[in-house]
Amino acid sequence: MALLGATDEEQILNYSCQELLHPDYLAKSFQRIEEVLKTDEPNEFSEFKLIAMDGRIIDTEVSSVRIHNFQGHEYVVQSVFRDITERKKEEEALIKAEKLFIAGQMAAGIAHEIRNPLTSLKGFTQFLKSKTDNYHEYYDIMLTELDRINAIVQEFMALAKPQANHLKNHDLINIMQHVNTLLETQANLNNVQIRTQIDDGHPFVRCDENQLKQVFINILKNAIEAMPEGGEVMIELDTRQSDLVMIQITDQGIGIPKEQLGKLGGPFFTTKSSGTGLGLMVCHRIIQAHQGTMFITSELNKGTTVTIQLPVIQQY
Repeated sequence: MALLGATDEEQILNYSCQELLHPDYLAKSFQRIEEVLKTDEPNEFSEFKLIAMDGRIIDTEVSSVRIHNFQGHEYVVQSVFRDITERKKEEEALIKAEKLFIAGQMAAGIAHEIRNPLTSLKGFTQFLKSKTDNYHEYYDIMLTELDRINAIVQEFMALAKPQANHLKNHDLINIMQHVNTLLETQANLNNVQIRTQIDDGHPFVRCDENQLKQVFINILKNAIEAMPEGGEVMIELDTRQSDLVMIQITDQGIGIPKEQLGKLGGPFFTTKSSGTGLGLMVCHRIIQAHQGTMFITSELNKGTTVTIQLPVIQQY
């Protein structure tokens, strides 16, 4: 009952097995029942999805066995379901961490190979521009594109080596206020208001200040760009837990489709036409290096919320 969120046995009895099983697993369920009816041995545990009373999708694994002469029936099939929701989350986290590690290794190699020739190209372009009075507009375009490539290389470098090397105790509120000041002009130009709600207290975190600023700047810029018609970004700091501070950044933007949400932060996946997909990967790596967690929830045409949790060093 607890697995399905039922209040009593009567509620479960009003449902058929087909209603409780996810539609994608009905055919597999019928096949396994046919197999178990041919033997007295239980079949191996296999993954299934159930639909709870409130509509939640629950990851489970199930094993069934045939039982003879049960309450007047020649035989019945008994199935045992085990909730594996937490295990699935842990597996997904491990897979994501492995992807980030591989992407970081690849990024280090690419950045190293690009950086030196890029410096030469930019230097010679600037030199040629200074030696001629013609075609300056073309040189400017070339330099702009080289700066764009250089920015991507810098993201590669941050992705490859996001370790927090300069750790000090910092007031998180001061960091957020600094970031707000940096982005205030961009927000105003896009008709976006940034509001902040902070619980009583000043959470101190042991961190590399510049790296945390990089995370918050990246997330806030994404939030602003997600609202082409303007709107409001809410930053909430929850300091009620003694050992953790929770930062939630919520926009009123276009949102992210459910099928794309799980891919965010993956290698080179982006929802922006001009993005590289590296920004969120860097954010994930930095938060991991600070022993924190970061996850994203979103609803189409309603907005997106990024939630970050960081360990608190001291709190006044």
